[in-house]
Amino acid sequence: MPLKVPQGEVRPTQDRVREALFNILGPIIEGARVLDLFCGSGSVGLEALSRGAATARMVDASRISCAAAKENLQKSRLAGGSVVQSDCLQFVRRDMGKYDIIFADPPYCKAAGDRDMIAELLTDRASDLLAEGGLFIAEAQVGYGVGDRNTREFPGWVLADERSYGKNTILFYRKA
Repeated sequence: MPLKVPQGEVRPTQDRVREALFNILGPIIEGARVLDLFCGSGSVGLEALSRGAATARMVDASRISCAAAKENLQKSRLAGGSVVQSDCLQFVRRDMGKYDIIFADPPYCKAAGDRDMIAELLTDRASDLLAEGGLFIAEAQVGYGVGDRNTREFPGWVLADERSYGKNTILFYRKA
């Protein structure tokens, strides 16, 4: 099913990166509670549901992105999905849920001085939302912020794995 993607509004996770991600996750996605931050069109949350996740909460600040994600969720007829319009950092601070997998694909940190939202999530309350044994997965652009090999360490987190796909890198964190 082709997804509705708001033009100029989002940068969807590339199909090959999304496919590789879910191949890595394999059987742990079955029955998982997934949080998709900066969801854009909802492609990651929808993929999780299609592969057996119990729930997928998709969060984005953009009204246009949330409308597209809701439309895509309705068209897919997958159960267990919900879309929340909220600033993702504020959502993480106030949500009381527990998730087996948290996926974050914020706007890339592309230059020195750009806001690194992945670092903010990892130093804020994201660990409180992660269930025991869960994964925090971040997509970043190679070069700046967590995309720089020298800035990937965070107190309370272990970088369990990383995979590169061209200019994109997927980082897999576990609670220490």
